[in-house]
Amino acid sequence: MAYLPRHQGQVGRGSTSRRDCGPRSVQMGIDALTHGQLVPDIPDLRIRMGTPGNVTTNVYDAERGVESYDHVPGRHDLHYRVVRTTGEAKDAVLHGRPVQLAIDYGDLNRTGRTGDPNFRDGHSVLVKGQRNRGSTIEWRLFDPLDDGRRQGIPQGPRWVSRERLVSALEAFQPGTVYAGVFTGGASRGGAPGMSAGRDR
Repeated sequence: MAYLPRHQGQVGRGSTSRRDCGPRSVQMGIDALTHGQLVPDIPDLRIRMGTPGNVTTNVYDAERGVESYDHVPGRHDLHYRVVRTTGEAKDAVLHGRPVQLAIDYGDLNRTGRTGDPNFRDGHSVLVKGQRNRGSTIEWRLFDPLDDGRRQGIPQGPRWVSRERLVSALEAFQPGTVYAGVFTGGASRGGAPGMSAGRDR
């Protein structure tokens, strides 16, 4: 069975601010690569990303942070590849990669239930896993706002229509996308369930 990272909410539990959607998504991506061996805390991760404190982050900050982890015992280096097309993001999710998406949360709210029905700005989420449900393709969404903090708010990872997420991805900055693919981190010993050959 594929390893799933622990869902991380951006409100409370060690977050530095409500602007932690990016660092939380990166934290979950690193957790996914290392099968839980490394789950960096947010203040350290923000320093590595070059964005300490109460500031927004982007995929290039994420790349800097992930690539700094080149010393995880028994594992290959961690890598993060910025992608700028929907096709690249779709291909990475199809092949089981954790992928960070910069999305327009207002667009996501337009198409269904979310972790904050009143939020309309840019947001960062992680997706990992794809399935077909009838004629619908779904992605497993790890949204830092899906923390069940009040009635009607989703709790933890959940399956969401790929169409909804792609629409929100493309609405973030029309004409391009901002996403990042996590790779690397495979066990140097070839532990069961890890594919050293495919993780770089």
